[in-house]
Amino acid sequence: MEEKSSLAANEDDLSPDNESGEEKEPYDPTGRSFYKKMCKQLRITPANIFLEKLGMAEMSLAHYGLGPKQAKAIASTLESNTALLNFDLSENNLQEDGCAVICEMMEDNCYITQLNLSRNAMGLVGSMAAERMIRSNNTLLKLICSGNKFTEHCTIPWAEAIKHTLYLKSLDLSHNEFGEAGGLILGPAIGENEAMEELSLRWNHIRLDGAIAIAYAMTSNQMLKSFDLAWNGFADIGAAAFGEALKVNSSLQELDLSNNRITEEGAKMLARGLAVNDCLQILRLGNNPLGRGGVSAILQAVKGNANSAMEEMHFDNIPVTLELLTLLGQMLNKNPNLKVKHAGLGGTEARAENEKQKEPMVLIRQYIDRANLRLVDFFNSIDKDKSMKVTRTELEIGLAKAKVAMTRDQISSLVTQLDKDGDGEIDYSEFVCGAQSAAALERESKKKKVADDKRRKEEKERRSQMFKHMKEAGDDGADGNPAN
Repeated sequence: MEEKSSLAANEDDLSPDNESGEEKEPYDPTGRSFYKKMCKQLRITPANIFLEKLGMAEMSLAHYGLGPKQAKAIASTLESNTALLNFDLSENNLQEDGCAVICEMMEDNCYITQLNLSRNAMGLVGSMAAERMIRSNNTLLKLICSGNKFTEHCTIPWAEAIKHTLYLKSLDLSHNEFGEAGGLILGPAIGENEAMEELSLRWNHIRLDGAIAIAYAMTSNQMLKSFDLAWNGFADIGAAAFGEALKVNSSLQELDLSNNRITEEGAKMLARGLAVNDCLQILRLGNNPLGRGGVSAILQAVKGNANSAMEEMHFDNIPVTLELLTLLGQMLNKNPNLKVKHAGLGGTEARAENEKQKEPMVLIRQYIDRANLRLVDFFNSIDKDKSMKVTRTELEIGLAKAKVAMTRDQISSLVTQLDKDGDGEIDYSEFVCGAQSAAALERESKKKKVADDKRRKEEKERRSQMFKHMKEAGDDGADGNPAN
């Protein structure tokens, strides 16, 4: 069996069982005395924040710049700690050796369930120690190692850890530098994993054959529920591979492929999998150049799948057309709980950011005034079935046609504000009441503006007079005639 590196020199001399002739100190179950002795031996100053939190179930030491030596003292102290469950050591410059001793400690500690070692420059030595920890520890459920600049040469130990872990449920390897070769190594390991439920590889450089290998892994992996692959380079070839994987996968519930350069062609191939998949609930495709054809293919696939479990679809910063809004309306009529985020008609969501401070009903009244319409004329224009009631979808399409820029949050707020009886529809009387309230709000706003303008004008005049008197007083003083 491979020997573990010593956490500190002469550590046995610090044990409570030391049988030297010196008088023993009372046993300290918190570990504070032992930690102070370790710091003295390592010639470092004890970290007060660690002493304060020692004994707590959750401990965050993020951003304290502890370094490798503090990691040794902390690891020695926590080896037999039974209180700590959630440990955050992110961004502490622990480096390879510091991360290694923390991982070695975790091989013996059987209480910590969550560990965060993000942004600590773990390197290859830290990766290898993490592999041993993951393979031997049976209580660690969540490990976060984001932003450690792992490159291809660190891939093998992580692949071995993923392949052999039986207990780890969540692993975050985001914001690293795994590339195509890394994807080719990690893919088969993911396919063989039988324990993990969440995996994040977002913000890496996985593309081409590496992307195919990652996607193909989901044809055999039937445990993973959440897979975050945003900000890689999967492109159309990766989307097509995921389309095939979704045809047979029966576990994945959330998939994030945002910012992956997926075009309309890739979206159509991904849609083939969505047309038969019965487990995916959340799909994120924002910031991809899908085009209206790509968005339409995704929506049509979900709409036509009677067994679809879809609950949320995210097309962030992707504008839609009126036809797509109509299609979406049909889907919402069938499944009112479905949530779809997009950039609005031709990007109205983005344009609405300039108007987001205004009350939604005020924006509608301003449009009616500009278009020289009556309130009933506008209502009738969106009430297509002439029932004197409009649904949220009818309202959204009507606003889009009228080019009234509102965010989806504003539309939701408007529906909540107007739908007084909570039946999910806005009848004409509720719309009139809302318009009257908006008119009253506008009147108050105008009165306030007039009052504010008047106050500013008076203040400006007062200051002008004051400066005039001061100038006159200064001129008199310069002429040798001081003012009385």
